[in-house]
Amino acid sequence: MTQLNDERAPGGAPNALQRELWAADGVSGELYVREAERIEAMNGPFGEVMLDAAHLEPGERVLDVGCGTGATTIEAARRVTRSGAAVGIDISAAMLDLARKRSGHGLENVVFLEADAQVYPFDEGSFDAVISRFGTMFFDDPEAAFANLGHAVRPDGRLIIVCPDPPKSEWVAVAFAAAAPHVGVPDVGPPGAPGPFAFADGDRLAQVIKAGGFRDVTLQAVTKPIRLGDHADDVVAFITSLREGRALFAGKPEAKVAAAVDALREAVNRYAGPEGVVMNETAWLASAHR
Repeated sequence: MTQLNDERAPGGAPNALQRELWAADGVSGELYVREAERIEAMNGPFGEVMLDAAHLEPGERVLDVGCGTGATTIEAARRVTRSGAAVGIDISAAMLDLARKRSGHGLENVVFLEADAQVYPFDEGSFDAVISRFGTMFFDDPEAAFANLGHAVRPDGRLIIVCPDPPKSEWVAVAFAAAAPHVGVPDVGPPGAPGPFAFADGDRLAQVIKAGGFRDVTLQAVTKPIRLGDHADDVVAFITSLREGRALFAGKPEAKVAAAVDALREAVNRYAGPEGVVMNETAWLASAHR
């Protein structure tokens, strides 16, 4: 079995836009490092659901796809104990730098790869399980990507991932509804385009997983309350800094943008309380076997 060490995979054409977006100075990479604490508060509940569904055992080898700043990889490493190993793979060097800092406290069974899971040459059957918390929506060829992940999993190994379902998420719906009268609705691209909306269609997600060579695919919609920030102004600043928020306001008259921001602030403020701004998010929990 090939030894997996921290490394940089050779560049290539696949996912070129995503590489640019998630670079240290890219829109998404810079934001997700700066907002790491907030992102973890938002995504953490879904990571817990995913890891519980994975039923990781001591001694197992786990691949964490789109591992970001490493929270799920680190927890997976704890669950498989020192006799196992957890490998996190991501294309963002900036996020992996933070992941490595987070893991450098007594954990010896964690490896982080700066590489593209769609094309990385995994040894066949290298892993007992593949997990991913909101990291599989960005492939420009998801069928090829899941086939590559299938190649990496041993026979009867398993895939357990969570993918956002933005149209059913309360905080997304509230934000869109508040801004739309002033700046219109965002262009999220064609159905299935790489990004947060890629697997909003659960049927498509199941088909892509099956196309990767997995069987016994099950999908479950999971809704969790998430903490978006301290107060309405804090949350509005975050939402408008997202790539989708920037795109929504780009080129719009200043007065309309201001009106949209005011409406968004008013809408978000209805969810503010002693614990901050808390709203619901919905995601797909997908499980399968190789």
